[in-house]
Amino acid sequence: MEGFAHWVPNTHILVIHLPLGLLVAAVGADLLSLLRRDQRTVGRVSTGLHVGGTITLILAYFTGRSAAEEVYIPGLAHALVAQHWHWALWCVWYFGLATLGRLALQLRGTSSSRRISVGLSATSLAGLALLAMTAELGGRLVYHYGVGVAAPTAHEGSTATLKQVTSPANLTSQGAIDATDPDLAP
Repeated sequence: MEGFAHWVPNTHILVIHLPLGLLVAAVGADLLSLLRRDQRTVGRVSTGLHVGGTITLILAYFTGRSAAEEVYIPGLAHALVAQHWHWALWCVWYFGLATLGRLALQLRGTSSSRRISVGLSATSLAGLALLAMTAELGGRLVYHYGVGVAAPTAHEGSTATLKQVTSPANLTSQGAIDATDPDLAP
């Protein structure tokens, strides 16, 4: 995404944390509903969190696919990117279908029974396991391989100029600077 902001290489890094927070909160609300006698209110809150989390999860999936085309991915990370995509797609399908089922139960008015609440909580916990694996793979891409944050370095014999770059968090990195970009020229 060109021109969004100089400190944000793509929108995926802005979008991805929202579904994680919403869906973890939804699972917490599901578990809380098991402790209450009247589960209707907490059940509605949980369903709302699932709907919001699923919609933003779909957005995160597509921004992630787009980001993979725009950011530098080291050679050894390509297999992990494919694995992350695979798990992310499973998350989108899983939460999409689970949320549709939840909405159907909510509309029928049958989502407040104890048995259904236990089933919905178990479904949420299974989805959370999928989400955790996907997030772990994404974290490994960023923190182990530097996908989306590491600049490529100049190779021996290259005409690229090396320049020290400082991030907003005062992290410094030395990377190869494209001579065609007037803003980054030495």
